[in-house]
Amino acid sequence: MSLGRLWRTARHLGAEQLAYQIERRARRRMIRAFPNIARRRIERRAAALPLPNLDAAPLNAIAESASLAQGDTGDDLKVGRFTLMNRTFEFGAPDKIDWRGDFGDGDNPLRRLTLSYMGAAVPALATGNALEATANMLVTLERDNAWDIPGVLRDVWNPYGASHRLINLLAGLVLHRRAGGPTGTDAEIAILAHVRFCAAFVRTNLERDLQFNHLMKNLVALAAYGAGTERLPDSFAFLRDAVPRSVNQCVLADGGHVERSPMYHKLALIDLRLLQQSGLFGGTLDDAIARMETALAAMCHADGDIALFNDSWLGEGPAASTMIDTASVGDVATLPDSGYVRLGGDGDVVLFDCGSCGPDETPAHAHADFLSIEASVAGKRLIVDPGVPTYTASPERHFTRSAAAHNGPAAEGVEPLELWGSFRVGRRTRAEAVDNPALDGFAPLWCAGRLDADTGHAMSRFVGLWPGLALCVCDTWSDKPSGARSTFLVTGDWDLTEGDSPIFSWDTTRVRVDAIVGEVLSVGSANHWLRFDVEQPAHEIVVQPDTRGDRCQTALWWTWGSTAEPPGSEELNALLGFLADTI
Repeated sequence: MSLGRLWRTARHLGAEQLAYQIERRARRRMIRAFPNIARRRIERRAAALPLPNLDAAPLNAIAESASLAQGDTGDDLKVGRFTLMNRTFEFGAPDKIDWRGDFGDGDNPLRRLTLSYMGAAVPALATGNALEATANMLVTLERDNAWDIPGVLRDVWNPYGASHRLINLLAGLVLHRRAGGPTGTDAEIAILAHVRFCAAFVRTNLERDLQFNHLMKNLVALAAYGAGTERLPDSFAFLRDAVPRSVNQCVLADGGHVERSPMYHKLALIDLRLLQQSGLFGGTLDDAIARMETALAAMCHADGDIALFNDSWLGEGPAASTMIDTASVGDVATLPDSGYVRLGGDGDVVLFDCGSCGPDETPAHAHADFLSIEASVAGKRLIVDPGVPTYTASPERHFTRSAAAHNGPAAEGVEPLELWGSFRVGRRTRAEAVDNPALDGFAPLWCAGRLDADTGHAMSRFVGLWPGLALCVCDTWSDKPSGARSTFLVTGDWDLTEGDSPIFSWDTTRVRVDAIVGEVLSVGSANHWLRFDVEQPAHEIVVQPDTRGDRCQTALWWTWGSTAEPPGSEELNALLGFLADTI
């Protein structure tokens, strides 16, 4: 461990976070050392909580929303089959689950944590005949995850996991009753007792050390529980102030999520809707929800789902188009606080990252995707982010977070973020949008940005879209760094024909790629991960810049419309001159 790197990472933490980091570590040690005493303490706090009324109207609304986020079928839990982060595990029955077994990916706790959410209980209980199976699963969870077992407090009994489990079991019980399933049985009583225990556990172990999406999930779980009680428990009264604070921390002025991940944005929007449905906060969340809905549309491709900037992948929760009207966004949508711009028209979309990597206090889900783009042509994704292959600290995780892996300008050995571990960032910088009126006439839709890298190599990019016709991407480096290049990943769904210029084909659409400044150095094979841990083939285009005075520059012309004409040399030189002036 480098003390310098540790300092560059930890110095951004606030005093409150640091204090709670120390408190959390001490609390975990005490729980592991005296698990029986810790459990009895939670049991006493749980006993003081009123049981929720499963027929309460707010809980029915919450159950509907929670059910939309689940992917398993109603039969999966009953036969002990679970799809966790795109891998299916067969146990044969819910009472045969090997909770402490190897779930792959270097035994990363993420899949075990996801199993502990018990999301499969929602569709199972909604059938009206899965109480016994769900209760049996809880028996194995309790039996195999004693608090003194190493790792248990990081996965199955992580407060984040317990929060998910509380919401899912509560929603499942409500849907079970709606389906006409038996009530008052020993199994239902046992599940409800576990829900109450989770509520007490989460209340005692709020993730104030991490804050952001983790703390918000804790608060959502407690609000869901409180929505079913006749009167909000006294120990939950803090929610009245804590929830607005968490929302203000997580939701930026432009409606984006502070962690700059479109996937976590989508999940946070679900959380805000659950908070709203709890009925505990009146109309105080309406504005934040409306802003988040508008921002989510600005992060979506023509297919109605999210771009994959930072830690994002498809399939985690419902598609954005099932949550909002993704077609309502205009030709140019700008999120100045989030640092995203969307250009779109005629089924063509370009999404541009020109902002911060995330909150300085916790940039856990950050990638060095500054000035990177994603693009759809004729409604089909074409230029794609590398995605997320794993959350395990590994060379693969490190590379797919790096600038070298993304669709932006880069240079050999130059990384704008000091990435380490799975979620750590030491030295960091940020990009910013460029608004230069001189660029207005070059393309009907355009955006631009710049990156002041601490490495000394500033970079800038212009993106112009002619809907139905063409895309132009121009890059500039402030000097002549070694190995300067622009890299683009094209999904393998498009067939490649190589010749004087690469041509990508899908259905009846053909996209030709020409370097009008610089040179297409290579077109090779690569991989990307639209879904977590699901490797898919891709094509990688590497463009080498031209040296122009004391700068390096490229201009790549993507065309798919028969009437598209590349810019003339005078017009292009003027554009590149303005772009150079931004750095």
